[in-house]
This record gives sequence, C-alpha cells and structure tokens, in this order.
Amino acid sequence: MRKLLSLLTVGIAVLAVPPALADPGLPTDTVLLPTGDEVVIRVAPDGREVTEVRPAMTKGVAATLVHLRLGGRTFEVPATALPYLGRGLELADFDIHAKPKTTDTKAAKEFGKALAKQYAEDRARGGFGGQGLFAGKAPKRVAVKSPMRTVSLDALGPDGKPANEGVAFLYNVDNADLLDFDEQVNYFDGGTAKFSAPDGRYSALGLFVSTDAEDNVTGARFVSQPEFAVGVDTTVRVDATRATSKVDWVTPRASLLADNGFYFRRAATVGTAQVVDVSAGPAPIWVAPSTRPVRVGALQTYPHTRLISAPAPGVPYEYQLQKAATGVIPQQRYVVKASELATVNASYYSEFGLTGIRQRAGMYSFQESGSGGSHPITLPRKQTEYVSTGTDLGWFGGLAKYSQTGAGGFQAWYGGQYESWHRYLAGQTLTEDWNKFPLHPAGAFSLVDDKSNFTVAPVTRDGDLLRLELTPFSDNQPGHTGMGFYGEPRDGIGGSYRLTQDDTTLVEGYAGGGVDLRFEQALDPKPSTLKLALDAYRYGPNYALSTDTRTEWTWPSKHVEGATLPGSLVCTSPKGQPANRACAAEPLLTLNYAVGGLGVDGRVPNGAQSVGLTVGHLQSAATSPITGATVQFSLDDGANWQDATVTANGDGKFTAAFAASFPGFNGGYVSLKVTAADSAGGAISETVTRAYKVLS
Repeated sequence: MRKLLSLLTVGIAVLAVPPALADPGLPTDTVLLPTGDEVVIRVAPDGREVTEVRPAMTKGVAATLVHLRLGGRTFEVPATALPYLGRGLELADFDIHAKPKTTDTKAAKEFGKALAKQYAEDRARGGFGGQGLFAGKAPKRVAVKSPMRTVSLDALGPDGKPANEGVAFLYNVDNADLLDFDEQVNYFDGGTAKFSAPDGRYSALGLFVSTDAEDNVTGARFVSQPEFAVGVDTTVRVDATRATSKVDWVTPRASLLADNGFYFRRAATVGTAQVVDVSAGPAPIWVAPSTRPVRVGALQTYPHTRLISAPAPGVPYEYQLQKAATGVIPQQRYVVKASELATVNASYYSEFGLTGIRQRAGMYSFQESGSGGSHPITLPRKQTEYVSTGTDLGWFGGLAKYSQTGAGGFQAWYGGQYESWHRYLAGQTLTEDWNKFPLHPAGAFSLVDDKSNFTVAPVTRDGDLLRLELTPFSDNQPGHTGMGFYGEPRDGIGGSYRLTQDDTTLVEGYAGGGVDLRFEQALDPKPSTLKLALDAYRYGPNYALSTDTRTEWTWPSKHVEGATLPGSLVCTSPKGQPANRACAAEPLLTLNYAVGGLGVDGRVPNGAQSVGLTVGHLQSAATSPITGATVQFSLDDGANWQDATVTANGDGKFTAAFAASFPGFNGGYVSLKVTAADSAGGAISETVTRAYKVLS
C-alpha cells in the first residue's frame, strides 16, 4: 500500500519542476487532520516532499484518503469527507501545511467516527448533505461566467445507475494553471459533476469506489478521457462501466493479491502536472484503456502491486511489481517473466517476535513526488522478494521494528532502518539483511553512481568547516542507516560525543534527542589529527541486543580547497537549492560485521564462534591500506575481556574465532571490542555490548 494499513489512496501531485530522485528522508513533521488521521511528512535531501498517511480507522471508506497537491498546496482528504466539501467542510481544512484546525487527537478521531457514520447513513439513503452533521448546509454550486464554459462529467456508477458517489477531476492540458486547485475537483451527484472552465483542451477523470454492506472497499474503477476540446458547454462521459480492464499479474510462482494500485500522470504543455495515485489494498482495480496517443502534453501510467505466497511450509515469497506505459493506457493484464525481475533473499532480524512495518516504494524519473508504501511484517523472518527492474525505476523505503502510539496520539515507527535510493537489475540475485546484529554507528551510503538523487556524505570538510552526520544502531547492509536516537519516552535512549583536534576538545555534549549525531564545527586550518568519540545506548522492552556502543575514530585532516564530491554525494541537504558538492569526504574508518551462523532472532549456538569483519573507509574518501585489526570478546557484558584469534584475509577483511558457551536454557550474550588501523594514521575502536546472543 502507499500508506500504512490504508485501503485506498489517491494522490494528485502538482509540481512545476521534476526534481531529482532521492531516498525518502527522515520524518520532519506529523500533522493531525480534522478527522484524526495522521500525515507524516518527509523531506528528501533534494527537497522533494514525500507524504505518508496513517488513517485513524483501519477499515472501511473512513480509512480511504485522497491526496491532493493543487495550486502549490497539499491536501489529505478522507473519502468520507469528499461529499461534504462545500456543504459544511472546506478543502482548506485538510491543507497539511496550514495551521491545524485542532490539536486534540481524541476529539479529531471522534469527529472522524461521526463523519463515517454520517457517510454510511447518507449513502444508504442515496444522497449526501443537508442532514445530521450537515443539516442546513446547501451544496456549493458552480458559477459560470462568460467566457467560461460549463463542463459536465456525466457518469454511471459501478451499479450501472447514475453515479451519486465518486470523485471527478478536470485538468487543462494546454495550461494547467488556468484552473485553481478547488476548481479541478468535484463529486458526482445524480450522475454528474459540473465544472466551470475556459476554452481549451482538457483531460477528465472519474474515480469510483465500491464497498460492501459494512463499507469495506471491494474495488476501485478508474476512468479517463485523456484529451478532449472545450469550445462550448461540453458534456463528457466517464462511466464506471467503461473500466473493463482488471489489473492482473500472471507471475512465475503462484501468488495472492495483497496490495493493489494504479498511477496516472497527465502533464500539460504549460504548467504543473496532475497525478492520481490509487491504492486499493487487496481489492481489485479496473481501468478504462485508451488506444489513441495523447497529442498535447504527456501521459504516463503504471500499476503497482504486491502479491504474496499462500501460507505453506518453506520460505515465503512476495512480488513487488510495476510496469510503466506512455501515451496511452494499455490493457492491464501483465505476464511476468522471471528474467525480468530481481530476486532478493531478504532477512529481517529481531530478538523478539514483533509486528514491524516494511516500506518499499518505486518511482520513475517522470514522477515529481512520491508516497511511501508500507505494510505490516511479522518479525523475525526470512523471505524471497521478486522486484520489478529498469534503468528508469528506483526504489526507496525502510523497516520499522515496531510501531507505537507516541506523543500527541500519533503512530510512530521505532527501532528500524532506512535505505538509500537504489535500482534493481533484471536477472539479479542479491541479499538484503535488515537490522542484522550487531548494530553500530554508520553514515549514509549512496547506492547509485549518478546525479539522479542526493545522498549527504556523512563526514566532510569544506575549507576548514567539518560537517558530520552519523547514525547509531545502524545495521551492516550498505545503504542502510538506523533510526538512531529516535524512540519512545518509556525507553532509555541517548548518548554523548566529543570531538578533539590534536587532543584539544573542540565540542562535546549530549548526542540524543534526534535521529543522528549531526553538527558543523570550524577547524584549525593546519594539518592535524582529529578524534571523535560517540557513545550510544538504547534500552527498552523491545531492545535486548546491541544495547550500548562506544566508537572512537582517529584520522588525519587538513584544509580542503577545490574538492568536489562524485556521483550522487553532496555536502549538505539542498532542500530545493542547487546541490552543494564542494567538499571532500574525511577518511574515517568503517566497520561491517558478519556473525557466522546468526539466526534472524539474533542467536548463535553454543560453541565455536566466527565473526567476519570488513574494515574500510567512508564512501569516496581517500583510502589507505588497512594494516591490521584486533577483536576481543566478553561473556559478562564487558566486565572481562578475552582475545579472539584474528586471521587477515586481505583487502581489509578479517575473521575472528573464539569459543562461547553458556550453561542453562537462557544462554548469554557476547559483547565485542574491535580495533583497526590504516597506514595513514587512521584508526577505529568500537565496543558493542550484547552484540548477539548464544544459546545451547
């Protein structure tokens, strides 16, 4: 789904300039809608906004929201509110960047429930407005003034009768800016939705949602007239019965529908594009195909679907599929070949049995904005994931170890990982490990080598200014960074840091309160040795492993002039401004761990232990040969340490061997202490308390 536990989302994105693609960014704000629904706003390093809606209700039409970005404003409107816009509710009430109409979560959710009840009653009687919550509220009428024309979108509903529900959209493909945001959307009543518009060429859309007796969504129909002319009063039909092509995937392995969606983008010659993005959960979607390519502007569409294996012994699997089309809307039956897909052998680690949230969303280069898809996932687990590929298709997302209602009544994600923007290749087989222990500090890592997105390099120097962004509790998968210091009030999460230059302290302090350790510091211009120490701790009922880390980096640093970062790496988050690449990555050492025989529950059997260790440098930094590494282990949370036998395997790779056994049913924990150095004077020392567990 394109949002957490939702049944339907419609996104209308209107952006003037297609920004570069990027990872989804970290949460920047959470907004409360008048109906109690939450909107999480993320800003990627390139300034692109990504929204995720978390409905207050988990089923029925009340869990259906319509995402609108029109006239430079962004709205999230529950489907139960749509029939009442202009009849007691205003579109501006759902502007996610405006001052919230209420900050009382409980009261907002109560209004949302009352609105859902009113919607059900009005739907049963066959008409909306004028009763109950909206008694005495007259519907807003379209005022037609010369030289404007009346454009009527007439439609039969899914039942073949004149539509009394459904969303209608009108869009000028000559100049998209001729209609204001509230002039582009209407609701069907008595089989018609009327608009007032100037002469020109237009696109029309009709969206229809079918529900059962309990108001659960049973299907969505998407009907368009991609291009027609208006020179007089005009009537265009967008009958739901024209949506005859069902989104259907024929996969190499038998699969069941889990999440289903369809994306529509219509771009004008001048002005902003209109995007309608529909996610219907496990309900079917029907689309009206078109055969004549558009002659004005552009048209792009694609279905996006997640399918899963039936419950059975063995490793479960799922398909994450998308297929873009340009110019026309094709028939929606797709036969998928295994050679077209990437195969991901995914492992999701957790020391406790939890319900997490997995987010994976794909975007094409023609998309101006994105919405993050997510679904519940049982942890721990292994599964095989078959994913659509293409040079023009990128993916982003992450994993939450669990979610919980946080401050203000908002649903928050905790204990997981974010992933960088990346692509998959046809026929590729790869491994992705999520939250694989031990967890420890890491920086962002770009997984693409072009400038189609921005990844902020974790530690850079520009002249004599040091910039730093490091995230504790990250796993060992390149491109992953953890959720760091972000946690629940009930948990103990925090840390401290100190930066020195030639043993003189420049800055120190508390490191918690956010996601990562992030600061800028002016340096003495002379060549010197910098040292950074970062302590992090995380305790709580859902955290038993990698509870404490202490990492110390030492590296030589000097004044930087005329440097430019390569590929997608940037010095700072541009936030809509031109990317700043005028800096150089500092040569901090990095560590990656691979505990032999580690189960997805974070456990290893008693006896001989093997820990693989890879020592490297931050991405794009100047590298020096790794001269050695040591590993110590503790079986009593660091009270006593023993040396492991370390074998050098070349190219910064080492293997540590030792024995660890604990009597009794509950077993015990292995803590690790690692040191490594390079030939240029760089060094790293890292201690991870309770890195993993050993059981008999």
